[in-house]
Amino acid sequence: MVAGSLLTLLGFAIAAAMNSPLGRYPVPTFFGFLIAQVGGAITSPAEEAMVIDVSTPKNRRYVYALIYWIINISVMIGAALGGWFFRDYLFELLVGMIAVTIINLIIIQFFMTESFTPDHSLSGSVWQAVRGYLGVLSDHRYDWYLVGMVLSGIVTGQLGYYLAVHLGADFHTVRLFGLEIYGQRMLSGITLINTAIIIPFMSLFTRLTQAWSLRRAYTIGMALQTLGFALACLFNTLWPMVACAVILTIGEMIVVPPSQTLRADLMDPEKIGTYSGAFSAVNPMANILCGATVTLSAWLGGIGMAILFGLLGGLSILVVVHVIGMKPTHAPEQAE
Repeated sequence: MVAGSLLTLLGFAIAAAMNSPLGRYPVPTFFGFLIAQVGGAITSPAEEAMVIDVSTPKNRRYVYALIYWIINISVMIGAALGGWFFRDYLFELLVGMIAVTIINLIIIQFFMTESFTPDHSLSGSVWQAVRGYLGVLSDHRYDWYLVGMVLSGIVTGQLGYYLAVHLGADFHTVRLFGLEIYGQRMLSGITLINTAIIIPFMSLFTRLTQAWSLRRAYTIGMALQTLGFALACLFNTLWPMVACAVILTIGEMIVVPPSQTLRADLMDPEKIGTYSGAFSAVNPMANILCGATVTLSAWLGGIGMAILFGLLGGLSILVVVHVIGMKPTHAPEQAE
């Protein structure tokens, strides 16, 4: 986590230097953000492993719900600051990101307690790492879970892909409270609605669904998310899009904690870092396939895309339900 945070700090420092009052240089800025992304990719599996280490099967769903709630607060604050300052105060915004990263680094280094006890019998070589990931791939239950998450990610990641194109091209501009709402603003509005609902209601939904099995929670939550995204492909006016945002947000609040709990339960307790590292490949793979859907939309149109998202969401449900019903690979903490 320290190494990843240092890389993130370096990336933001390069980006800030390349967008200072002395001049703006796009190509070095790209590499600065690339370095920052690599830092985040290093940090994320370790953070995931630490959460699993310090939580228990009994409180894990609540812990993940709390983390998800906090992330949404940060998304709302970050989106507001970014939207407000990006155009005219990019350098100052990047300096602020450097300051936040330094604060994060201080917290990790001086205020967090290590939860990992390393096995010194392992060599730490590249081959050892490869063997570790091959071991994860031999866990077919976890492999199927990764497939289900990629299928889910293709649907839920569409705000940055097909839906952005759809709203930009087809949304009917309206005025609401004196503010012009066009396609790009509607896209931001969906994010705002999503966050504004999650922050006050996430804990309520967690309590309401606490007694649900993982099978039931994932099926209902993913079905609602899929419905919201599929319907959004068919509409191009304000209030139907608002309704879609509400539907997919309710599904998101139901599905995220049990999905994360299931992921933790499927991991071999002795190889949590390796399992978390394997999971970190899910979002990039889903994003690549999300990009492909933009190309497909030229042939499928809105109705075809709605059907495609319905099929992908349905397949994700079938795969995850199949995973829950499979025989445990190792001695667990298993969820029902």
